[in-house]
Amino acid sequence: MCGLLTRISPAVGLLVMFMQVVAYGQTMQGQIMDITDNKPLEDVVVSNVYSETADNSDKDGKFSIAVAAGQLVEFKKGGYKVIRIRVPQGKLPNYFKVGMERYTPGVPNFENNASPDYKTDSLKYALLYKRELEHPRLTGLDVIRHPFSAMSKKNQQIWAFQDEYSMYQQQKFIDYTFNDKLIASLTGLTGDSLIQYKQLFRPTYEQLRSMTEYTFLNYIKRTVLLYRQHGIRARMSPQRSTR
Repeated sequence: MCGLLTRISPAVGLLVMFMQVVAYGQTMQGQIMDITDNKPLEDVVVSNVYSETADNSDKDGKFSIAVAAGQLVEFKKGGYKVIRIRVPQGKLPNYFKVGMERYTPGVPNFENNASPDYKTDSLKYALLYKRELEHPRLTGLDVIRHPFSAMSKKNQQIWAFQDEYSMYQQQKFIDYTFNDKLIASLTGLTGDSLIQYKQLFRPTYEQLRSMTEYTFLNYIKRTVLLYRQHGIRARMSPQRSTR
């Protein structure tokens, strides 16, 4: 998925991205928070699975660790669900804000990263980033009247995050709706075939929002038929419409 997070699953954690730098031999740094009360988490073990290097977050929840594109970074702390983040290709955010969720000992599969519910998950992150999301934006005449505020580095960073957050939520909605379980149950596709089909026919957020349930299910059935008939060439088919 594009956007804020190169994920292993929808609930791996949300990353606040500010300034962009090239992600090769760089340093991942940021802050780790308790997703429930938004308080910083100390002594979280942050480890690079590939290089086997590790760091602990300080009393303010801040951490720093050397990474390269494609590597896997793991966040562990007793009493919290494990988070694993794949370092994105291309550009690496300068600053990460990672939310960790508590678990109840004795409950099986506490490390399972599957998101229980799209609305619940979205609400949880909306509350975590409430301050950033509600930060007012300057538009139109306000930009002319308040040029220093409009050019403020802090404001520019927060507004960039608001845009990235919106994109992230849209991509998460697509993942939640256009999901493996539903597609497999309707079509029987599995493994590499399922992955390739999803890449070829992944709908946009606007397409999904414009579809009724009937139209959406019919879209899957029709595009799978195209995929079975034409394979990767189905991408060019004029019948790929959402109608």
